[in-house]
Amino acid sequence: MAEALLNAADTGEILLPKQRRSWDRAGGAALPGFVMLVGQRQPRPPVIIAGYAWHPLLSFAAGERNRLRLESAKRINEWLKSDPDLSLIVPIKERSLEIFGDEKRLDQLRGGTTNLFGQVSLSSLGCRLCPIPLPFEAGPAAARGQPILIVENNDTWASFSAWNRGVGRYAAVAYAGGGHGKSLAYDEMFIDELISRFQSEGLFYFGDLDPAGLRIASRAAERRALRGSLALQPAAALYAWLLDRGTRTSLQRTEKATVADLVWLPEYLRDPVEALFAKGHRIPQESLGTRALAVGDIHF
Repeated sequence: MAEALLNAADTGEILLPKQRRSWDRAGGAALPGFVMLVGQRQPRPPVIIAGYAWHPLLSFAAGERNRLRLESAKRINEWLKSDPDLSLIVPIKERSLEIFGDEKRLDQLRGGTTNLFGQVSLSSLGCRLCPIPLPFEAGPAAARGQPILIVENNDTWASFSAWNRGVGRYAAVAYAGGGHGKSLAYDEMFIDELISRFQSEGLFYFGDLDPAGLRIASRAAERRALRGSLALQPAAALYAWLLDRGTRTSLQRTEKATVADLVWLPEYLRDPVEALFAKGHRIPQESLGTRALAVGDIHF
């Protein structure tokens, strides 16, 4: 029996245990305490049969070898064959649900870009990305075309929104979500939607006068510059007011401003801000709140 079992293992019909304690050696020739039958593996059917017709948008898929990508391309191809109405551009997750029965699949396929498989644009499938919205309050109708102001913190945003209802200096006052030291808390692409909606030709940012606040703004400005978007500029008059009249508080020793962050400010503010930090101080933007705005002594 021992010889028969070894022969079966050699031909791949069974698997023998690997651990020594799973063998019985009491009767001379060692016998396994158990064996595992190896079922014959059935070959998977091909995703695409010979002669399969691809839509021109997906003709490149004929040479695709990755099974998962090929299956996804085929689902899109079958959907395109149904002659869908592409005249109405819908959000990407709605289109994904329609094609795959999974609202997240197209997002997975695009991999952070605006193309699927590196070649198929979202617009060719009649869909678009929908950025996470940035909370904002529109100014008076007469302020349409005026700049947009993005404010870092919630309470200051509330004060500026209320003030702007009367003065209409900004087309909209948007809330940056308090920031988190790396970026705006909401999708920056939504800023471009606001600019288009209000036909604004200027975009300004106002945050805390500390290294973290400058970092949030300067890095967002850098990303916008790389995309060729409308520049995110510092609200210089508001920062100047903070330097002149704002309440100083202690700056944590670990907080440091980089040269790149300081360069985002206009030249005449850089040295005073650097000196502020060198003294171990910061100025919360809440210094310029409802009371100060009501006085109206900000020189824009």
